[in-house]
Amino acid sequence: MGKREDNARQTRQKLLDTANRLIVKNGYEDVSVDSIVQESGIAKGTFYNYFQHKEDLIFELSKARFSQVIDEETFRNSKAVEVIQSYLVNFITVIYKSNVELTRQWVRYISTANTSNQQKWQLDVESLQRLLERLVTDQRLQSDTPVASLATVLLTQMYGVILAWCIAPNSVNPVQSTNDFCERQVPLMLDQFLID
Repeated sequence: MGKREDNARQTRQKLLDTANRLIVKNGYEDVSVDSIVQESGIAKGTFYNYFQHKEDLIFELSKARFSQVIDEETFRNSKAVEVIQSYLVNFITVIYKSNVELTRQWVRYISTANTSNQQKWQLDVESLQRLLERLVTDQRLQSDTPVASLATVLLTQMYGVILAWCIAPNSVNPVQSTNDFCERQVPLMLDQFLID
């Protein structure tokens, strides 16, 4: 990577870090492109080289957090049920560590009528679907496993946990809720598709 590309990567990351900090502190609605560029010391025009809209930041922030939800060692050395359980717990843990206020902003963003906001849902479903497809390819799940349906059902549960936490953060622990779901429900859901 050349110096120019490295500088571009650092500038983009600085904008993301600044936006993240301001959103957690002030809430998404109270953060403007002007406040992000002023706080980061980057020209407003430069912001638009990296993001078309302020809303794109939420998507990019969430994508960055989920880049490595499960590691290769866990994937290689665990049974299919354990791999999926680990994926779901790690997925919800990333969100939990992000802070309930940022998560509320994210929920608000993805639940608006704008169809481009569906990218995050689609990204999450496709990511889990790829994991399930790898388990089928590795012959740890049967070839007739309905990976698309299964990914959708599992992610719907995770999004429900996220919403419940946003509504009642003092009484809902998303990591514990996900652990309970993984322990009680995931083995039952997968039982008919397991090979290992």
